[in-house]
Amino acid sequence: MMTTMLKRHNSRTACDRCYKLKERCDRSAGGVSCTRCDRLTFVCSINRPIRAAGRRPKNWGRVLPGDTSSDSITSSMVTQQNLPIDEWVTDGLKIDLQEKELLRALLSQPKNFGHHLVSSSFEEAEHRLLAALLPRAMPFLKDAYLAYAGTLQLTQQDTASDVIRMNDSYRYASSAIGMLRLLHATNAQESTVCLTLGTVLVLSVYSLSGLGVAEICQHCLSTTAAFTDAAILWDEDTVSQYSFLVLLDTADCLVHCRKPTQRFPSEETKVVSRHLGVCLSLLPYYYDLCLIGHCMANSFDTVCLVQLHKKLDEIRTAVEGWRPPPLCNVSQRYETVDLVNLLAQAKVYRLAALLVGHRLRYPFGREDGQARIWSNEIMLELELANWATKQPCRCVTLPYLVAAVEIQDVGSRVQALENVDKYVDHFMPTVQRAAKQFLSRIWLERDNNATRYWFQSLSKPCPVLQSLEL
Repeated sequence: MMTTMLKRHNSRTACDRCYKLKERCDRSAGGVSCTRCDRLTFVCSINRPIRAAGRRPKNWGRVLPGDTSSDSITSSMVTQQNLPIDEWVTDGLKIDLQEKELLRALLSQPKNFGHHLVSSSFEEAEHRLLAALLPRAMPFLKDAYLAYAGTLQLTQQDTASDVIRMNDSYRYASSAIGMLRLLHATNAQESTVCLTLGTVLVLSVYSLSGLGVAEICQHCLSTTAAFTDAAILWDEDTVSQYSFLVLLDTADCLVHCRKPTQRFPSEETKVVSRHLGVCLSLLPYYYDLCLIGHCMANSFDTVCLVQLHKKLDEIRTAVEGWRPPPLCNVSQRYETVDLVNLLAQAKVYRLAALLVGHRLRYPFGREDGQARIWSNEIMLELELANWATKQPCRCVTLPYLVAAVEIQDVGSRVQALENVDKYVDHFMPTVQRAAKQFLSRIWLERDNNATRYWFQSLSKPCPVLQSLEL
């Protein structure tokens, strides 16, 4: 860690890091480092100009690096070709010219943050959030953003330097994971930084290898649990990142018969998620299905199984009657294409929940007719939305794989493998390959009567890539 000469200061002056994070800087009167810098093993320094106390003049128009209270950063900086990355770099933070150019390239286009969203209409909002947080928490987010920027370049360019860029991206991702382990949210602001770090890391890791995503999600959700519940009902930014990590964690636990880290609040939210659209209120049912799968895989008690089947009946009744919550001015806020995809996404997640519950109760070979009905409805809904909007529905990886498992016709299976590239999210190329391997193996196991339940298969679908042969 680079050392710096500390200026003389009194105990009331915040260090540079706490000042940029707008957090209380706790230090003793004669202390050299504050408690936050000590905890994160950072150099605690005060090298910025110390301005006089009091309100600034009304014509104070310059945007400070730590000011994210408005959209000024994205409106006045991000749209410019020459972003003031130098002003965002704190003392003691190493960053070279190549890294600055990577960050400029990443922040210059909103579409760079749109690969994992349900619609391109949400790109501006996601870009605004992620771009505004970087100068505010540069020491925490820098390496994760650099890893993501590097993976974007790998997917967009085909040059002889790909191996070097890949190694650099791995190095940045590894450093960002180390930072995530050190970060413990003690307030809502630090919780936002943690969720952002986790989201960008997941996007990077999925593009690189896919391994370790589950652990990243679990850590972020556990660390921020105390500060997310209240924000879920109204804050679109928090919902966007939190629901994304909850979905990935839930999907992983579903196929591994584990208990998920967090249960999404059951209260009805008026927010449209940038990843799950209008079907956020289905997430609690998926959590309950994970718990039932976990109990069934670890309990053979007859009384317990009867209770679990009763719970499955309750979930089926609730999901069959589920409808998207009423939202104000939806038709005015979104284009027709977006509405079609949002409704299609909601329908296939609802059908997939019914299908998962059905397969928790019935093994392959029993009640296959009903399973095929729900599977066909999911595939038909996705194709109709694609036909109507001329673009594939996004963020439907889980329902697509759940439906594809039920396909038994050879020709339909071939088509389903081809459609993986269409419906398994494009920001997850490693998962697309793993999904094809999983489907091929689970179909073979099913045809040979080697597997009774898909979630008990030796092969596992994304997001955990145990079926991927590197």
